[in-house]
Amino acid sequence: MKKFMVLALSILAVAGWSSFSSAKATAIFHGDKYTAKITSHCAEGNLSCDNVTFDSKSNKTGKGIILKGKTVNVNCPDVCDFAGYEFNNGSYKYYFVAGNDNIWDLDIFKDGKVISSDRGKME
Repeated sequence: MKKFMVLALSILAVAGWSSFSSAKATAIFHGDKYTAKITSHCAEGNLSCDNVTFDSKSNKTGKGIILKGKTVNVNCPDVCDFAGYEFNNGSYKYYFVAGNDNIWDLDIFKDGKVISSDRGKME
């Protein structure tokens, strides 16, 4: 029995124990124009994360997009305050900016110009 426990723990350590140390944190944005699911795939407690997914759908057309992005932080390296998320798709940039009372702004840029904005609740 002791050998079995040692073997089982060894398998867990090699085959994926590291997956237990990273947690997915998902938030849903409900705006007038868009609904989006944002999922952080980094270890719990990390303020900075370069592995965030964005799964968004237009409330009007139902068309969607899935992108990979990162967190945006300000005042680094002194304090490093979380400010939102950034996602890129060629010449398009999607920025989620945190506000008060879980109200967020989504701004979509093309070639540096705002082409769409939305405001909504993040849950």
